[in-house]
Order: sequence, then C-alpha cells, then structure tokens
Amino acid sequence: MKVQVQLAEAQKEMISGRFADVGLEVGFKTGQSLSMRQEHTRLKTIIDTNSLVSSRLETTQASLQNIADSANAFLGQLLGSNNAAVNATVVQEQARSNLDAFINTMNGTFNQGHLFAGVNTDVKPLTDYYATPTPANQQAVANAFLADFGITQSDPAVPNITGPAMQTFLDTTFSNLFADPAWTTDWSSASNQNVRNRISTNNLVETSVNANDDAFRKLAKVYTMVADLGTQNLGQEAFEVVINQAVKDVSEAIQGVTDLQSRMGIAQQRVADSSERMSIQVDILTNQVNAIEGVDPNEAATRVNELLTQIEVSYALTARIMGLSILNYL
Repeated sequence: MKVQVQLAEAQKEMISGRFADVGLEVGFKTGQSLSMRQEHTRLKTIIDTNSLVSSRLETTQASLQNIADSANAFLGQLLGSNNAAVNATVVQEQARSNLDAFINTMNGTFNQGHLFAGVNTDVKPLTDYYATPTPANQQAVANAFLADFGITQSDPAVPNITGPAMQTFLDTTFSNLFADPAWTTDWSSASNQNVRNRISTNNLVETSVNANDDAFRKLAKVYTMVADLGTQNLGQEAFEVVINQAVKDVSEAIQGVTDLQSRMGIAQQRVADSSERMSIQVDILTNQVNAIEGVDPNEAATRVNELLTQIEVSYALTARIMGLSILNYL
C-alpha cells in the first residue's frame, strides 16, 4: 500500500513536471515559490487583457479612418460646389448620407460595448438624427432656424436669406447647438471620461476616445449645416456662406480626427511594448518556479518504473503466500 501511494505521487510528478507535495519537498522556499506564482498569474491576466485592449484599439482606429476618409471626400466635394443652382441638391444629399453614416460609425460597438461612449459603454453615444419620431437634435435645428429667420427650412422665402444673416446664424445660434449644454442634451449621451486600462503592473493608459471630442462635434455640425438648413433653396450668397463655413469646419475636424488617431496609435504602441516586457517577465518567473518546484521527467519516469517493478514483485509474493497450505507438507 505504501508503494502504491508512492507510485501515484511519482506518476503525478511525471505528468505535471513538479513535486507532488511542493511544501514538503522545498520547505522554506515554498513562500518564495507561491509569491512568484501569484506574480506570474497577475502578469498573464494583464497580458490577456492587453490582447483585448489591442483589438478594441484596432477597431477604433479603423472607425476613425473611415470617418476621416468620408470627411476628406466631402471636403473635396465642398471645394467644387460653388454654384448653388447646379450643386446645392447634390451636396445636400451627400451631407445627409455622410451624417447618417457618421452617426452609425460613432454608435459602433466592440465586445458588446460602444467604442465612442467613453466610460458609458452601455449606451449609444449619439442620437440618430433621422429617427422617428423627430429626435431632439433634429428638432433643435428646426427650432433654431425658425427662431432666427421666422421661417422653416422648406419655406418658399428661404432664397431671401442674405449672406450676412446666414453667417450670423451659423456663428451664434447654430454653433451653440453643438456646444454644451445643448450638445449633451440633444446629441450626445457619451461620457467625457475615456476608458482607461491597466496595461502593466504600474501603468494606466487611456484606450478610447469619446463622441464629445471637438472634432466629432464639428463633423456633426458640418453635415447638419449642409444637409438641413434649406441648402437646396438658398440663394447664391447664403449658399456660399454655408459652403465656406463648412469647408473651414470640416478641415479643422479632419485635423482633429488625425490627432485622435495619433493618440490611439501611441496607446497601441504602449500596450504592445508592455505586453512584450511582461512576456519576458513571465518567462523568467516560469524558469525560477521550475528551478524550485520542477522535477526531472527522466528521473520521475525511472522512479515510476522501479515502483511498478516493486508492486509486481509484491503481487507475486502475495500470490505465492496465499498459495501455501499445510497439506503440502503432510
């Protein structure tokens, strides 16, 4: 029975590569070994989390690139749209399409959390401008237009709006719709606080951007400006004011999105560097733990064979003993 217990322990050591009873074998080094194992587990957990963070950052970068590409294409269209009679309807339809695509991208998700919602990952960051019934952001634009001009965007009197009047509207009432508190009331449910992740034992890094960033506000402003201020009915002077303002704002927005991409790129590099350093630490800890707890597999296999031989001999002797009878000597 004692040999059977020893055999079970030896087989366990041969399979696991470590002592069956670490505390008994290494004695006072048990605490050191346990501490290293805990650090090993902690580092592995952070490395696994970093892998998820890296995937989320890649998805964020792809979304930012799509936003930048659309904005650049729209800028090119704006620069060629100086004639209201010819280009107004075309550029307005493109702005509507871009606004819808922009909001859908901003409301994108990764691993069941919204990418651009800051720490409020469980809510859509932006209100759908074309939702039914009329959402707060679309109604706010209509109310602002009516308040300043006394008419709706589809009114026959829209062509009478002058350039200076339109510029004043864009600089004041309309611009305020994309600043706080109107922005966070009518447009955005995102948090200003970005997601932060622990990428190493002592480093926390921001690993997201949120819909309240100035670049995103300007893009929403540009697309809404061209799409929903009666662009197709404006006179040439007011149309040029809208286009010129849109060109200025979208150019600034593109630069802002580029800055966000750079920031996320830096975060990606820091995550990758941290994971690489921790992988080296994990390898070192693995070697140190094996040096304390490790069992030579060849020695363990030899011991298993020896114990099996002892058990077989024991079984044979037991069978011989059980076969003994006094009748054999009579």
